[in-house]
Amino acid sequence: MTSNEIISDAMRQRFQSLRVLVIDDNKFSRSLVTTQLASYGIRGVAECGDGVEGLKLLQQVPYDIVLLDYEMMPLNGAEFARLVRRDPSISSPEVPIIMISGYSDVAHVREARDAGINEFLTKPVAAKTLYKRIEYTLLHPRPFVRTEKYIGPMPREGREPSSATPGGGAKASGSGGR
Repeated sequence: MTSNEIISDAMRQRFQSLRVLVIDDNKFSRSLVTTQLASYGIRGVAECGDGVEGLKLLQQVPYDIVLLDYEMMPLNGAEFARLVRRDPSISSPEVPIIMISGYSDVAHVREARDAGINEFLTKPVAAKTLYKRIEYTLLHPRPFVRTEKYIGPMPREGREPSSATPGGGAKASGSGGR
């Protein structure tokens, strides 16, 4: 896949100005994702090897999107997402978060969803799949929901987070992304 095959001129311009944070404890995985992002024209990429370092970066710089692994230490991806959504020192708690993980069983996907991620992709992720998911996330932001038990993008129809109060008067705010 070449970037010219799938990227419109409008998206190419938008991608050139994106700031993306890639968090994965595996250096090869980070490098692979960064290379894929570069093929779409995304140059504003920061990488880090764990969630603690990622939180520090988010406290300093507002990113447009976070690409995140699940299985990391000392924070796993779901714990990281929960902290991003709730930490008052994060200037952009509604930043879209796409989890990219080899742990794609129902329990891991549900935990990630309940932690407030926007999307979940399974490793290894094809370049075209990653592009389409980033594009979709940016073009179709979901309203942000804040309840006692859930903070994150509004669940898609029929996918109520198990930690949210069913019919619990969710309050939508913001656009969920830029």
